[in-house]
Amino acid sequence: MTEVTDIVNRALLDLIEATNDAIVITSASDLDRPGPRIIYANAAFCKISGYAKEEVIGKTPRILQGPGTSQQALGRIADALNAGQECQEELLNYSRDGTPYWLDIHIVPLRDETGTIRYFGAIERDVTDRRTATEHLERLALEDILTGIGNRAALEKHLEDLAQSPSVAEATCMLLFDLDGFKAINDYLGHMAGDEILRHFAGYVASTLHRDDFMARLGGDEFVAILQGYTPDAARVFAEQVVSNLAEMKVSGADKIGVSVGMTFFQPGEAMETVIAAADTALYCAKDAGKGQVCVHNRPRVA
Repeated sequence: MTEVTDIVNRALLDLIEATNDAIVITSASDLDRPGPRIIYANAAFCKISGYAKEEVIGKTPRILQGPGTSQQALGRIADALNAGQECQEELLNYSRDGTPYWLDIHIVPLRDETGTIRYFGAIERDVTDRRTATEHLERLALEDILTGIGNRAALEKHLEDLAQSPSVAEATCMLLFDLDGFKAINDYLGHMAGDEILRHFAGYVASTLHRDDFMARLGGDEFVAILQGYTPDAARVFAEQVVSNLAEMKVSGADKIGVSVGMTFFQPGEAMETVIAAADTALYCAKDAGKGQVCVHNRPRVA
């Protein structure tokens, strides 16, 4: 029986060494600090991580973590290990040379004949390609293809995120831009010239925004910017500078780029369409005033 057991154990070890999934076994002690120690890592682990076995034995798996590693995911893993439970997470790790890679990690407690947890075993599958493809598709879904800024879906997501953050409840402004005479530009200069003007406009305005501001294209020649932390006067000055500066630029044969702006402050949590409708009312006012203007729709703020 002992001979059979030895044969099986050797076969299992050969199988573990041959698999494409990384397999790591750690101690079950020192879970908080300095952390469980690696007592075994297979060849796939070394290939994925870039570490040789002798470099990781006795070390904690925390050597693989970096600035992009989710603290929430690590917290869930720690809770499961402390409770003696298995867990599964997708985690961003970093190889020996600093290259980030994504792992689908399944950790299970390994018990002795008395039921005491002696070790933890982790089966780790490299899912970097899938994760990268998913993130790329998500970016495309939120990106305006022509200009590279956000699209309408990205704007809706941005406003939903703002609604969840009480710290931005004050001084959040929407600017709705509409290029003046853009149809005529398309008719006389052609759509390629029109597209170049749209890209130029989006790039210019986006370059003037603060880090926490946001810009999206709603469609056609209509754009929106969300400004945070501006007073009404400061937001208006910003919009007027955009109008003034663009009027002096020549792009793709157009004499100038004219733009009208509707401006409103909004209530966090309200529907995007409600905010856009208020800004649109102000935009019509700007168009009626002779174009190349900034008009404000002042709405009473909800307490």
